[in-house]
Amino acid sequence: MDTSSSSTDAPSDSRPLTPLRRRWQAIKRRTGTVDREAIQWLFATCGVIASGLGVAQFVWPDGSAAVGGWWLLGTLAFGVIGGLVLRVMKRSIRATSNTRAWTIQVVPGNVLDHRPCVITTDRRRTLSPEKVAPSSLIVQYLDSLDGAGRTEAEQAIEQMQSGPLSRPGNVQFIESSSAPGPILLLACGRPTRNGTVTTWSHLTQTYDGLWAAIRSRHFDEVSVPVIGAGYSRVSLSHSAVLLALLLSFHAASTERPVCRLLRVVVPPTDADQEELVLARRFLSALGYSLA
Repeated sequence: MDTSSSSTDAPSDSRPLTPLRRRWQAIKRRTGTVDREAIQWLFATCGVIASGLGVAQFVWPDGSAAVGGWWLLGTLAFGVIGGLVLRVMKRSIRATSNTRAWTIQVVPGNVLDHRPCVITTDRRRTLSPEKVAPSSLIVQYLDSLDGAGRTEAEQAIEQMQSGPLSRPGNVQFIESSSAPGPILLLACGRPTRNGTVTTWSHLTQTYDGLWAAIRSRHFDEVSVPVIGAGYSRVSLSHSAVLLALLLSFHAASTERPVCRLLRVVVPPTDADQEELVLARRFLSALGYSLA
C-alpha cells in the first residue's frame, strides 16, 4: 500500500552507508562482486562502437590518421562508460507480452500522480488518525484535496464504512471533479487493535478482485502501488510482493486481458537496483520483451 524500507546488511567498516555504497553492496550480494548484466551491456556497447568505427573507416579510410588515435580511444571510453552508467542507474522497466496485447511498466514515483490509480485501505476503510499512518496513501490522497474535495471524498468513504466488513479485493470508485480519472479504493488487510493484518490468502483475493474491477470498467491503463508491501503487514519481503503482483497480473491477463497497460509505481526509496534487476529477469522468464 505504501512505502516499506529495504533492509541492507551493515558494512564491514564503520563508514556511513551512502546510497552509492548501498547499491554496490546490493550488486555484490547478487552476483558475487560482478554485475553480469552490466558486463553484458559493456560488451554490447563495445560491439556497437566497433561497428561504427568500421563503417567510418570504410567511408573515410584516412580518417583515423587525420583525427588521431587518442580521439577514437576517447570516443570508445566515453561510449563504454556512458553505457554502463545508464545501465546501472536505470530505475524503470517496460515489458511487453509476447502477444503484444498488454504492457507492464515499473517506474519510480508517487502513484497519486497518475490516474486512474489504486489506493489500498483496510477492509473497514479506516480513516481515523490514531489508526492510519500519516504516510499512508489514503491520507496522502485526502491531504492533496482542497476543502470541498476532501469533504466530498471523506463522506463517500464514510458511506462505504457502514455495513459488513468488505471482502479482500472489494473495489470502490471515487470520482473527483479535480482529477481526470477515478481513484480505485481497494480493500486488502483486516483491521485489528494492533493495526492491519494481511495474510497471503487475503493478498491473492485482493489481486483477483482488483483485476475483475479493472475489467468491469474497461480501463485502458491503471497505476498501482506494490500492493501489500506497506502497512498491510504481509510477511513477505518487498521484492517478493512485487513479483507476486507481476505474476498475478500476468496469469489473469493470459486468461482474459485486464488492461493494455499496468503501471506499477514504486516509491523512490524502494526503487532498489537489485529488486529491479530481479523483476526484469522474472518478466523475461515469463516471455516478456524488455525495452
